[in-house]
Amino acid sequence: MSSLYLDRKNLGIKLEGQALALYEDGARKGSVPLHLLERIVLRGNVQLESRVMGALSERNIGLLMLSGRHSEATAMLAGRSHSDSARRLGQYCTSLNDDLRLPLARWLVLVKVRSQQRLLKQAIASRADLRHPLLRAIQTLSGIIGQLREDQSMVTLASLRGFEGSAASAYFSGFTQLFAPSLNFTGRNKRPPPDPVNACLSLGYTLLHYDAVRACHHVGLDSMLGFYHDLSFGRESLACDLMEPLRPVMDGWVWQLFRERELRVEHFSDDQGRCLMNKTGRQRFYAFYEANAAPTRRLLRRYGHALSKRYQLAYEAR
Repeated sequence: MSSLYLDRKNLGIKLEGQALALYEDGARKGSVPLHLLERIVLRGNVQLESRVMGALSERNIGLLMLSGRHSEATAMLAGRSHSDSARRLGQYCTSLNDDLRLPLARWLVLVKVRSQQRLLKQAIASRADLRHPLLRAIQTLSGIIGQLREDQSMVTLASLRGFEGSAASAYFSGFTQLFAPSLNFTGRNKRPPPDPVNACLSLGYTLLHYDAVRACHHVGLDSMLGFYHDLSFGRESLACDLMEPLRPVMDGWVWQLFRERELRVEHFSDDQGRCLMNKTGRQRFYAFYEANAAPTRRLLRRYGHALSKRYQLAYEAR
C-alpha cells in the first residue's frame, strides 16, 4: 500500500506505536503500519490526534484533506522539502524574467496540446461514429502545434495563453462528444460542477494537483511560484504548471470510467445545480486513480527534477 483513502463519517485516527489506528464511533476498526504509506487522503469529518501529524511529517508521508460535501482540497501536508535553497533562488530569478519563463511556458503548452490530440486520436479507434467531429478537432490542434513550432521569436506569454485557449475550445468540442447524452456534459464547468463528468474531472484534477504539489516540494521548489501561471494569492502556480500536460490523461481516465460503466448516472445526485458523487462512486474513482497514478506521479517527479536543475543553473548564471 502507498496511498490510504479514508472517506467515512465519524472517523478518528490515533497513533499507536508505528501504526495508525482507525476508530469509528469510538470503536477500533483496524490499523495501518506507517511504513506502508506515502500519502493519505481524508474526506469528511475526520478527527486526528496531534501526534499523528507529527508522525506523518517525520516520515515524509503526505496528507490531503478534502471537504466532506464537495471533495475540494481544504488542507494539505506535503512532507519534507529538499534542503538546497539555491534552486529556489534560481526559481525566483526565473519568475522575474520573461525571457527565462518563455521557453518553459512554450514547452508546457506544446506538450499539453499534443496530449489533447493524442487522446482524440485514440478515441477515433473506438468511436468510428464520431470520426468527423473528432478529426475536425484534431486538425485544429495540428494547426496550433504547427504555429507553436514556427517562429519562436514571435511567441509571448500572452500569445501562448491564446493558443492554449484555442486548443481547449477545439479539444472539448470533440471530447464532449465521447459521453452519453444522459450525462449532460457540454464542456468544462467547475464552479460548481453541474454534471457527472465535470464532478469527476474536478475530483481527479484535485488529486493530480496534490501530486504535483508533492513533486514540487520533494525537489525543493516553491509550489506557489510558476513559470506559466502568474502569481495568484493562495494558488500553487507551479503545481498548476506541472499538471497541465497531464490534464488530458485525467480526461482519458474519466472517459474510461464511464465507457466501461465503472461509473454510471446512479452514482451521482443533484444538489441545487451542483452534481455530487456518492460514496460508491468515490470508492470506484479512488481505486481507479490509484491503479493508474504511478506513471503520472513518476512523470511529475521527473518534471520537478528537470526544473530544479534548470533553476540551479539560473542561480549560478545570475
